[in-house]
Amino acid sequence: MSDWWTYTPADFLMFSPRVYFRLVERYNQDFWPLQLVFVAGMLAIMVLASKQVRFAKVVLLPAFAVAWAFSAWQFLWLRFAPITWGATYAAMAFFLQTALLLLLSWRASHDILAVSRWRRYGGMALALFGLLLHPFLGLLAARSLAAAEAFGMMPDPTAITTLGVLLAMRGRHLWLLLPIPLLWCAFSGLILTGMEDLGAVVPIASIFFVAVLLLTSRRSRTHSSEEQ
Repeated sequence: MSDWWTYTPADFLMFSPRVYFRLVERYNQDFWPLQLVFVAGMLAIMVLASKQVRFAKVVLLPAFAVAWAFSAWQFLWLRFAPITWGATYAAMAFFLQTALLLLLSWRASHDILAVSRWRRYGGMALALFGLLLHPFLGLLAARSLAAAEAFGMMPDPTAITTLGVLLAMRGRHLWLLLPIPLLWCAFSGLILTGMEDLGAVVPIASIFFVAVLLLTSRRSRTHSSEEQ
């Protein structure tokens, strides 16, 4: 049993970093320029929803559902699963998240930017990071933009952007949508750590960022209640 302490995340990888990022490059080439459609479309919906445009508020969660379903089917199931067994279970979790997003979208439209100031600003900052900045993280590791991970196409930016928007939204049942993105961030952090990639910091930091915002928001509500 003592031998287990000698294992590292790299020992459980079934592929090399070169194989993984080459897979992402070929995936991006197959669908270019769909990446721009996903990013621009979601950015437009988020901006309009924040301005209380009813149509945007109604389609916000279904739009996320499309992104989760696409990344689950096209990347996790068809491309990633053949080189690592864990991706099969991740794809199933992504399909479950898709179903939850669609289920909750049937409720009355949720208000975006209708929570406490910390959650509002922090959530939207996280969402914009996942949507606009995440694709360029590879440049810090001297990787080509051909291997950029974009929202709707790849799991990491899709999960991070979703977490950010959910934090900025008000809704009684929205907490049901948090566990799967957080679990994926943990899973992705382990994979990237195993590949010794600097990008591992991003999904792991996202988990802590979400936890801090939720705790801060809860303490603010408790403090306000006590004052009343």
